Amino acid sequence: MVTTAALAEADASSQQDPSAPSCLMRREPVLDKDKSLVGYLLQPLWPDGQPQDPGAAIIAQCRLHDVNRVLGFLPHQFTASPGLLEQPFVHMLPHNRALLDIPEGFEVTPELVQIFAGMSRSGLRFTMRADLAANPAYEPLLPFCRAIHFDPERSSKAEIFRQSLPHKQAGRKLHLGKLRSPDELDTALLLGFTHFHGAWPDAPAAAAPVTPRQKLLLRLLTLIMGDSEIPEIQACLEQDDELVRTLLNMVNTPAFGLPKEVESLNQAIMLLGRRQLQRWIQMLMYTEAGRPKGYLSPTLVQASARANLLEQVSLLCHPGQSVRAEAAFTTGMLSTMDRLFGGMSMQDLLSQVKVDTLVRQALIDRTGPLGPDLRLAALVFPLAGDPLEDPAPIVAQIGIDARPLAALIQQAFEWGHSMTQAAQ
Repeated sequence: MVTTAALAEADASSQQDPSAPSCLMRREPVLDKDKSLVGYLLQPLWPDGQPQDPGAAIIAQCRLHDVNRVLGFLPHQFTASPGLLEQPFVHMLPHNRALLDIPEGFEVTPELVQIFAGMSRSGLRFTMRADLAANPAYEPLLPFCRAIHFDPERSSKAEIFRQSLPHKQAGRKLHLGKLRSPDELDTALLLGFTHFHGAWPDAPAAAAPVTPRQKLLLRLLTLIMGDSEIPEIQACLEQDDELVRTLLNMVNTPAFGLPKEVESLNQAIMLLGRRQLQRWIQMLMYTEAGRPKGYLSPTLVQASARANLLEQVSLLCHPGQSVRAEAAFTTGMLSTMDRLFGGMSMQDLLSQVKVDTLVRQALIDRTGPLGPDLRLAALVFPLAGDPLEDPAPIVAQIGIDARPLAALIQQAFEWGHSMTQAAQ
């Protein structure tokens, strides 16, 4: 839920530190072998079309919004650019949540090596692209790296085989991005790679049939977004005991703030009301059975963050239009639904769910009043396959200033993680 305090903070952010670069933070998920979210690639985007030093911009955001809020509880990998190295605040970065990527283009001098050595002694962690690590010019910086990331478009399969073992023996973690095939993934797992980003390739096979759980969730979503009465919704929920337990657990978390513990499904439904029940059902869609303990769904995290951002942007740009804001939240929450129901297109899924026209337009082809808003949300909270666009024309089309927007993105990131933790 968006509060007036959240919107006030977004407005106040535009008045703080006018010298700080005007940028938006894009967080691309990093996954482990179980497809659980284990971190992010953090990248600044420039809504004014004037790129600046990326590392310095991230440091400025950490100072503006508080470093612990910006990085949350998961590691973030971002560029150790020249502008970042000049910032004394870099030593304030949480060492277990910042992984600094040594970029191409450095002139590796004895003075630069001393800078990296000092930062490494203070506990900061570094990574480097594998093809740079193989370059003799970058060899003096290799001892400071805790991880090496391979790009299959820059390193051949033979090079990945040859180079990964020495790095692993040296105690460095192996990361892989831009996966292109199941064979490539299988090879990486055999070689000991632990972190992955980009598209996760699925073995070619016929589309999996929709499971009974998925059918029930789609039925629930149709009921709650339609004109069905509460008893019909309750009867549908009661067909799955695990869903009932999950809903009760979620309702009884501090994130919802109820004054006393809810013990029955009927009580939960009555206390939630139709609007909040719809939101919780949308979140329940993303809880995935059979996952290992501690699994964090990147699909749920990004969907939740998108939903909150879309609602906040709608309330800020269209004050008083609560129906539009609710449609915006629904658009964000459903925007990753096709990733959840493998083998079904968004158009096929929406043929089974009753949604408003403006929601449908945004979900199908990013058009209509909410189309630009969803493009923006998918840009800053992407999943594999979402394009990296120039944010400037999107932000201009929405009609929102960059600084309050940056604050709203930060709040959406925090809200998405709080809701996801409640859904575990």
